[in-house]
Amino acid sequence: MFKSNKNKKFLLISIILIAVISSFLLFIRKVNYIPTPYEKELIDYFKEIALQSEYDNNPEKIIKWKESMLLYVVKEKEFKPQISVIKKVIDNINRLTTDGFKIILTDNYAKSNSILYLCNREQVYKSNKDFYEMLTKDIDYDIAGLAYTEFSTKTHTIDKALIFINSEYSFDIQEATILEEITQSLGLAFDSKLYTNSVFYKEKSKQKVRVKKYSQLDKDIVRLLYHPKMKPGLDSIEVERVIKKILKLEKIKLDG
Repeated sequence: MFKSNKNKKFLLISIILIAVISSFLLFIRKVNYIPTPYEKELIDYFKEIALQSEYDNNPEKIIKWKESMLLYVVKEKEFKPQISVIKKVIDNINRLTTDGFKIILTDNYAKSNSILYLCNREQVYKSNKDFYEMLTKDIDYDIAGLAYTEFSTKTHTIDKALIFINSEYSFDIQEATILEEITQSLGLAFDSKLYTNSVFYKEKSKQKVRVKKYSQLDKDIVRLLYHPKMKPGLDSIEVERVIKKILKLEKIKLDG
């Protein structure tokens, strides 16, 4: 009987095929692309802002919305100028996203998945005591704003956001805070000391910097986070590979 020889030959061929397929898959996964100086800067800044967090439960992975954010505004009075700013920020974000995500203002509290409190802290206490605790725990000073998101630790998708904009501050500060906090509720929760013109600049309060529009890097960070190829749960190595693939194969329009 020579069946054993045939089996060995078949096994050898199978091993070779597996090795060839594995090598091919490895080749596909490796993206041979040399970023421009601006693109390298963007990749580094994106990883800093999108993969880090000021919270203790930071998974160091991409966290983002997969469904639209339905945003309801709780306010003490009409606040027409502030609402105009909120709408402008939303429009700017919606123009940058390409994966289907949108922010939609809603008048239906029951159907919302995000709340923006445009009021003082006492009003937050009346509306949401748990969120008030977040605003006051270990914080013995007034803050201009804060964004809090809830996400699944399994899927790394955001399903809820709470945003506070302190109405007791000047309109000038509120305008900058609205831009910052809505942007951070997208899954961009880290502040950096690198760029003074960035909405993510950490020393804004100390240096009295008012960032009221996105920098080039800011816009491109939002573009990359809400690009179809940027999946929730990606780690630092995967993020860099995906960004290079986007830049190489799709050539998305960057501002830089």
